[in-house]
Amino acid sequence: MTPEVVSVRVVRIYHAGRDQAHRARERALVAQGMDLRLVVPTTWPGPSGGLESEPFDVVQLDVERAGDVNRHRYSDANALCRAVNECQPDVVDVHEEPVSVVARQVLDAVGTTPVVMYTAQNLDKRWPPPFAGMERRALSRVAAFYPCSRQAASVLRGKGYRGHVRVLPLGLDPAVHHPGEQDLGSDPEVVLGLVGRLVPEKGLRDAVDVLAAVRGGRPARLLVIGEGPDQAAGRARAEQRGVADAVERQPWLDAAGLAAAYRRMHVVLVPSRATATWVEQFGRVITEGMANGAVPIGYASGSIPEVIGVEGVATPEGDVATLSATVLDLLADPPRWTALRSAGLMRAAEIDWSAIAAGMVEMYEQALWTGAPGTVRPDRATAVQEFGPPARTSVSARPFALPVLRESPLAHKLLEPATDLVGRWRG
Repeated sequence: MTPEVVSVRVVRIYHAGRDQAHRARERALVAQGMDLRLVVPTTWPGPSGGLESEPFDVVQLDVERAGDVNRHRYSDANALCRAVNECQPDVVDVHEEPVSVVARQVLDAVGTTPVVMYTAQNLDKRWPPPFAGMERRALSRVAAFYPCSRQAASVLRGKGYRGHVRVLPLGLDPAVHHPGEQDLGSDPEVVLGLVGRLVPEKGLRDAVDVLAAVRGGRPARLLVIGEGPDQAAGRARAEQRGVADAVERQPWLDAAGLAAAYRRMHVVLVPSRATATWVEQFGRVITEGMANGAVPIGYASGSIPEVIGVEGVATPEGDVATLSATVLDLLADPPRWTALRSAGLMRAAEIDWSAIAAGMVEMYEQALWTGAPGTVRPDRATAVQEFGPPARTSVSARPFALPVLRESPLAHKLLEPATDLVGRWRG
């Protein structure tokens, strides 16, 4: 019989917790009655601030390799152990991947305290030592996982995790994300949107091609928000297609500014393509776009179809002609656009942070009595039956993942033979 839990003392470890927008989950957990402590790095790339004004305790600790999601580590293991254990938590929540160095550090520190862990990894990657062993240890020790997608859940189960899995998408703050006044039937100009890193795999040039197709029949513009190395190629494509004057680019915006930009859009484009090493793991722009009244249309790559659901449209990956035709068909049918928009708003309301926090509280309570699952037994067939297949890269369903070689001549020298061997094996 499950014991009734009134309040749970939780310690969360989260590398991105310095960003105020990324602490909405913690605020929602406190609103659900959790007694919370958050452990964050003293420095991390990106926005930072407001730590002292939160309704929960925040502990800042020095890290090495700040910005490296899976390989950063807390510099003082004893300080981490104290931060985790001194408040005698009921549950320790590790918002890091099971293959990460921090996950290993926390598991070393917590003793027998129940642990829950996040994952977004939707590729069934084959890790080299010591990462494969670190991952297996986490899968045998963690009482519950909360992947952000069914694809990530499938990876967990396929690799042999036998504990509780609760799929919890990334949430939304309704105080920030709410519908605009877009009206496809009466607005004089269609606004398409592309939000994210401007790298080739995110599809800026495909978005420009879609704009060119739409501009052939009605006034339209493409609102591009983000920065990255593909900017110049995107400008060149826009000039080539004769739509440079209809591309509006803005740099990275804060949460409120980004939400306001979404409220200008009728369609948010998600033309991401898998590479040999990367696929879209969630696509936060999809749900954020829905919450602000835009309809998502993107390629069926990685997690995009799952997140779009029936509230938007997913088209064959890399087929820009079909993507353009799909956008044109939707823009020519305002009642259908309105129906999808309404469905998206309903979906967004179902995944606000209060709903996600309620699911996490249930998971915490279950972790208190289920314990560690023990032996890891890979079973990919069962995983597919339960959650569907994982994502795949452009070349493989189970890619071999080499560690990232940073600016270390010694690492390059030591790992060069393995890199050559893997290259020959792939070829």
